[in-house]
Amino acid sequence: MVPSISPFPSSIEDPHQWVIRINKIFETHLSIQTDLPNCIFQVPESLTNENRECYVPSCIGLGPIHHFHTSLYSTQQQLKLTTAKTVLTPYKIASDFTKIVVESLEQLVPEVRCCYDAYFDVDDATLAWIFALDGVFLIDVLSKASEGDSLECFQDVVKVENQIPLIVLIEIHTALEEHSSGHCNNSFLSNLLVRVCETRSPLKFSKRMSRLDLDMNNRFHLLDCMYHLIVNHNVAAKNQLLRPNFMDDVDLDDVENAVQMASEICPGANVILQPLMILLKLPWDKIMSLVKKILGENPAVLEIDIPSASELSRVAKIEFCMTPGGIRDVEFDEETHTFYLPILGLKSDSEVILRNLVAYEGFMFKKGTFTNLDFTQYVDLMCGIIDSVKDVRVLRDKHIIEGDLDDDEIVKLFNGISKSSLETDGVSRLQKTVERVNRYYGNVPRVKVYHFMKKYFLAWWKAIAIVFTLLNLMLLVVQGACHVYVCDNGLGFGIVPLLLDSK
Repeated sequence: MVPSISPFPSSIEDPHQWVIRINKIFETHLSIQTDLPNCIFQVPESLTNENRECYVPSCIGLGPIHHFHTSLYSTQQQLKLTTAKTVLTPYKIASDFTKIVVESLEQLVPEVRCCYDAYFDVDDATLAWIFALDGVFLIDVLSKASEGDSLECFQDVVKVENQIPLIVLIEIHTALEEHSSGHCNNSFLSNLLVRVCETRSPLKFSKRMSRLDLDMNNRFHLLDCMYHLIVNHNVAAKNQLLRPNFMDDVDLDDVENAVQMASEICPGANVILQPLMILLKLPWDKIMSLVKKILGENPAVLEIDIPSASELSRVAKIEFCMTPGGIRDVEFDEETHTFYLPILGLKSDSEVILRNLVAYEGFMFKKGTFTNLDFTQYVDLMCGIIDSVKDVRVLRDKHIIEGDLDDDEIVKLFNGISKSSLETDGVSRLQKTVERVNRYYGNVPRVKVYHFMKKYFLAWWKAIAIVFTLLNLMLLVVQGACHVYVCDNGLGFGIVPLLLDSK
């Protein structure tokens, strides 16, 4: 029978046994001395509901969260055993695997438990076997991925719930190498991880990375390695505004003034416009969210307030240019009107990597381990400037976007990621860059005229549109009634079908 892995006690039918177990766990935790923070997290439903395939493993489960996942276990276990046999054959330790690898890992388990944001109600021996099998499998996957092999399971390997602590991989590799040759190449894993990150990272590196760029002593797992190589790669407004929705364009004060003016000019208009004001004051955002939920539609995705790439290029004549650096080299040169962005290589697994890097940064930020949201703000920026295929083509032409992902898929990717709700103290460099772009765009004469028109005339146009919509609905209702009942022309309804059916 496959044991159940759960962050909660599997049974508390015997309170006495529970007290004995929890006392042992508590004493073990007190004795652990480690600097490892919580760095492997279970993704909340708010993210999995948005895009389950990007966060929950579909092919292979690694670590205690998903190793015994019922939908994966039957197919993945044989694959892991076969892989382990292939990897371990050169070391000739099949009969001694338990003693050489598993028992050494069992000594690490109390420390490894600290890496997870939940406690697993299984003994250390079980967890040691889980990490032994999954660790050997992961080393094999990383070796193949570093050579550029296309692996279906790699998308699962980079998911935040599927991370294996580096101390587990180091322990496995050290045990195998010392048993085989009597010494261990300490740079093997760091070089391997660097090559994998270079090969799979959506953001391109301008220089050849080396193990010196990756401090293994301060890195926690594969996703953490990729995150720090991306964020720290470079050459050298506290709260972002949200892109407004339909009702955000309406200033109720302007509408009220318009209604008052209309009432003074035409007293009869007040009969129609007063109900209109009541309609406008309804909580339409909540109503629309409820309607979309009933219809099964996704809620509107929030983005930072910045024009799209095609608008910036066409309207403001802003020139896009790739920078050989990273996300910390995003810059806007107001003198040359040039917007510098790093190269983004997008493949079929890029959305999974981007989403999990954003999720990981957010988790670590909430824990207080990270002090900024550099990667999240960069993804927010890309979501803001990519609205349509036209935007993708502008960035492709400047070699800012590369890769074999179709333009339509890129638009779908960035339009499907919501703006982060996390806030940092102060204004980051990237946020200041976005502010400068918006300020420059807002000073373009045609944009100034548009904003002026929008401010003074949009309320009237919205009011007129709503009035005509309501009138049209009323006429449709009357027409429906006339199809059921014979409408007497004397009542004035006979003309309605003629108006609606006329061409």
